[in-house]
Amino acid sequence: MDNLEKKYGLFTGIAMVVGIVIGSGVFIKAHSVLINTNGKLSLSLLAWFIGGAIMVIGAYCFSLMATRVEKINGVVDYVEISTNKKFGYATGWYLTTIYYPIITSILGYVSMYYLYKLFDLNTGDWHFWFAVAILIVLSFVLNTISPKIAGYFQVSTTVIKMIPIFIIAVIGTIIGLINGNTKEAFESVGDFGVNNDFGAAILSTIFAYEGWVVATSINAELKKSKRNLPLALVIGTLIVITSYLLYYIGLSSLIPDTNRIIELGNNAPVDAMRKFVGKAGESIFTILIIFSCLGTLNGLTIGSSRGMYSLACRGQGPKPEKFKKLHPKFNISISSSIFGMVITLFFMVLWMISFETTFNHLIIMDEISIAFLYSSYIFVYIWIIKNCKDLNIFSRYIMPTLAIIASGFLVFAATGLFSLIVLNNISRVYSFLVFIVIAVISLIIGLMFYREKPNQN
Repeated sequence: MDNLEKKYGLFTGIAMVVGIVIGSGVFIKAHSVLINTNGKLSLSLLAWFIGGAIMVIGAYCFSLMATRVEKINGVVDYVEISTNKKFGYATGWYLTTIYYPIITSILGYVSMYYLYKLFDLNTGDWHFWFAVAILIVLSFVLNTISPKIAGYFQVSTTVIKMIPIFIIAVIGTIIGLINGNTKEAFESVGDFGVNNDFGAAILSTIFAYEGWVVATSINAELKKSKRNLPLALVIGTLIVITSYLLYYIGLSSLIPDTNRIIELGNNAPVDAMRKFVGKAGESIFTILIIFSCLGTLNGLTIGSSRGMYSLACRGQGPKPEKFKKLHPKFNISISSSIFGMVITLFFMVLWMISFETTFNHLIIMDEISIAFLYSSYIFVYIWIIKNCKDLNIFSRYIMPTLAIIASGFLVFAATGLFSLIVLNNISRVYSFLVFIVIAVISLIIGLMFYREKPNQN
């Protein structure tokens, strides 16, 4: 039977969206948003809301695309239909060699960071990055030799990752309202000058909201998908926004001094729980965060290990006959997994250089890589406006237009031009140029392997 069974209802679809989107980003980007909003909580919450709104608008538009072309799944296919096969291939190559490796490698770093903190180890020691590399390798090995176990792990961590967010969101908000810390947090304006890089703040939130595109792939298995998929995506993403906003308020209520949150960085949620439940509770909470990060790492590894395989199945990329060959026992392309692992380790080395030296122009390449991908979404939104003539004005014109504006703003912020124009700060422009050099080199290499008439036998 070629078609997947329509086995999921609306509730399951909503749960899938929430599970796919919610991850570790909210833990590691909270202080970045505060830095870029001058430590002001109200402005930070606005940045989180706008970032979430961009996610909801984009998810809604992609759901229209998914239900219209039910046999096609994934951003590469949507971009290909909206443009042409060559542009679609370039997007797939970008995802395989830039996007997935960058995000996967930073999640390897974050996961090991919290593991080191759990055992009171110094993340500044040389063996930290060696441990990060081992963790990344183990993640790829697990997804290669035992994809079923990796799948079970992904499902289990979906539930676990909600626990730390729920604890801080609920407990922190309640405590803050009772003792007045929430009010104090909103009145805190920070000590970082009068300038706000609001564009950079929104860009930071996009990392935490990333993953919604993957959720569109469930349409083939969703009952009444033309009705339920848009509902699942919109309701699911609204739940994510609400969870993140309450988490942020709760964290700021437990640590009302926003300067302190900035100072603590990734340790802020752990420090908040230590004050509330003591050392034992801090350790348990750290373990929950670790599982959340590992779950996100595992999900990204799944995508990264299959990147070259997905290109090879289209008859594209280097040696497609090799990369699309599945192992008879593991039912996965070993070559594709190895390629994904190697390039992920390469970007891990770039993270190490950025974190451990004064060359810090790569330190925001995760945010830039996501914004750069949003530029390809614009073609999808234009396609909806041009071709979906049966839709009402709201779906055909208003939402895609808002999505185009949002994507354009993210790209504008990623270039560093927002910082340059508003703050006269050129450092983000340099960061963008360094990233572009890497991306362009990768795309030039990728286009060398493009075939006008691919052999897909």
